[in-house]
Amino acid sequence: QKQLSSMTTNTLHNIAGSITAGCFSTILGHPLDTVKVHQQTSAHKFTNPSSLHVAKELCQGNALRLFKGIGPPMANQIIMNSVMFSVFHKLKDVTSQSGMDEKSASLCSGLLSGFATACLSTPFDWFKIQAQLSLTNKQVSRGSITATTEVTAKTDVLSICKHLWHDNNHRMTKVIQTIYRGHVPNLAREGVFTMVYLGTYDLISNAVRAKRYQQTNQQKYLPMHDVIMISSFTGACAWICNYPFDTIKSVMQSSKKKQGTESNLSTIGSTIQAIYKSGGVTSFFRGMGPSTLRAMLVTSARMLAYEKTLQILGD
Repeated sequence: QKQLSSMTTNTLHNIAGSITAGCFSTILGHPLDTVKVHQQTSAHKFTNPSSLHVAKELCQGNALRLFKGIGPPMANQIIMNSVMFSVFHKLKDVTSQSGMDEKSASLCSGLLSGFATACLSTPFDWFKIQAQLSLTNKQVSRGSITATTEVTAKTDVLSICKHLWHDNNHRMTKVIQTIYRGHVPNLAREGVFTMVYLGTYDLISNAVRAKRYQQTNQQKYLPMHDVIMISSFTGACAWICNYPFDTIKSVMQSSKKKQGTESNLSTIGSTIQAIYKSGGVTSFFRGMGPSTLRAMLVTSARMLAYEKTLQILGD
């Protein structure tokens, strides 16, 4: 009974930490993610595809436009963090008890927890990308005056759902296929990211903790500056490793299907060919600079919020 009570407490603490981490990291990282998605999927629409210029064009005097589509990723992060941290720690315990060495146990647990989160993040990311790309600008000329007006379509989840249902001829199987478009590259993306991010973070933090507190067993938590430094480093490494998969997924999920026909970017092969033709190998890494900075910000904020919450709750 005591063991069951302890497991329940740990689970509740993980959920509380995941909620805090999800909210904090999404608010900080979503604006940069909006810029990244536009660079990956519609760079040709901008006169200058640099991150700063894209951000200025998207804002058009209203910085809140960069937060468009924040609802789905906020919910996604809360749920996904709960799955990611819970699955990782549970698998780490199982693999360690099975006799697997610490390095393999951490990396394997990270990979499998990434696969688990991908099943949730694929549909959430589809809705997020549709919302982020729903607002465009068009030039309207009136005599000698040229004005920029906003053309808004499918700007909220309900509208996106209505269009999704209509565009797929009211067939649930087609709807599921659509929102899970890009799931295979997303499995690779989440698996690689979590393996490097959580797996490497676990190894480095354990090594630092063992070295710093080798003469006492009373200190359980790392100082917050250590958490920030380690998670920033592992987050940046993880994002660089998984970025090509993220580009493929984003392009697949942003592709539109014409009435009665399938999108020409509905397969991984056709998407890779289209990306490569648009600018060679570098096209797979378009927008990686600011996106890596975002990854460092988000991953450090996520881990800081998670670890601090556990520390406050006394887990």
